Amino acid sequence: MQIQLEKTLDVEVVERQLAALWQQLAGDAAQADAAVWRARVANLLVFVTDEALFSDAQHMLDELTAQHPSRVLLMLGDGEAADRDIEMAVESFCQTDKRTGAKRLSCEEVTLRAQGKFVVELPSAALPLLVSDLATFVWWRANIELADKVFDSLMRAADRLVIDSAEFANPPRDLVETNRLFSEQTAHRVGISDLNWARLTSWRGLLADFYDVPGYQDALARIDSVRVEYVAPESAPETVAPQALLLAGWLASRLGWQLVDEAPLQDSEATISFKFSQNIKLELTRVEQGERKPGRLASVELRARSEDSASSTASFIVSRSADNLHLIAEAQLGAKIHRGRVLPVRNRSAANLLGRELEILCNDQIYQEALAVAATMLDRLAEV
Repeated sequence: MQIQLEKTLDVEVVERQLAALWQQLAGDAAQADAAVWRARVANLLVFVTDEALFSDAQHMLDELTAQHPSRVLLMLGDGEAADRDIEMAVESFCQTDKRTGAKRLSCEEVTLRAQGKFVVELPSAALPLLVSDLATFVWWRANIELADKVFDSLMRAADRLVIDSAEFANPPRDLVETNRLFSEQTAHRVGISDLNWARLTSWRGLLADFYDVPGYQDALARIDSVRVEYVAPESAPETVAPQALLLAGWLASRLGWQLVDEAPLQDSEATISFKFSQNIKLELTRVEQGERKPGRLASVELRARSEDSASSTASFIVSRSADNLHLIAEAQLGAKIHRGRVLPVRNRSAANLLGRELEILCNDQIYQEALAVAATMLDRLAEV
């Protein structure tokens, strides 16, 4: 049930309408001898710039609010369109009991739309509607620009920023801007989450597992090359996928590798290589998509070669299975192959990933360090 408001900036009108919607839902439920709870555990500010993302965000709310009932403030700001003042609507919707279909939990959403010069006024209309004493999350689904007035205003009110680098229209620019955000004053207070980083959890876990096997540690100490294969991102096929850069940054930061002062090399049309300390070569290689999603990893291989004996050559690989349903870990020491763990590929929805982030307020230091290495690699690429 949605109500369009005429007085868009009147907080009291909005609150009265939301209360009236809840009372109507509660009254309907009471007639069926049931109770509807009005629940809000967080404020969620969502900013998008086009109708497609706006519709996508609305469809996700049912799944998201089932676990994290929130006051959702959904903003559509199209700065490229003709000027149009803010339009606001309020809506209340219910989670239902899966067995009986009875309404149980009432959640609320306020939508705000603006175009052209009025987009910068969206925060002034949305922020007074935040529920006090609740954590405030901002899901930013637009270009990362620190100088953007809307972005800056929302950051000042936020406890946590959520992004998804898989959606970046210009991955190199937006990753570098995200890294810059950590050095800004607000970043010391605002936690930052990247849903694309969360998608790498299984990859990082399987690669870390190799280091827990005593029989592998001598070979792992001799790693001299790394190859990360990825599918090109859909928004910018000519650029390196953020997942590949973040995974490479994670390996380098965890293992203490430093990027040496050499320009990256374009080894082929599909491969770019970087040199790190300890004479380590890192290759980022674009592969054909096949059944994989754009921007996703295909495989990661750590290689240790020895000039003395072919039997001491070793490789440690995590890759997607041919059917794209599993991640497979495998170690090869000389001619002997050791099968490792096999994990299902968990294609979690954005709502599921976002819900997990709503449980976290602090910064992820490991992500921050991985991103810093990735941003340095991108800076080197920009100099070539």
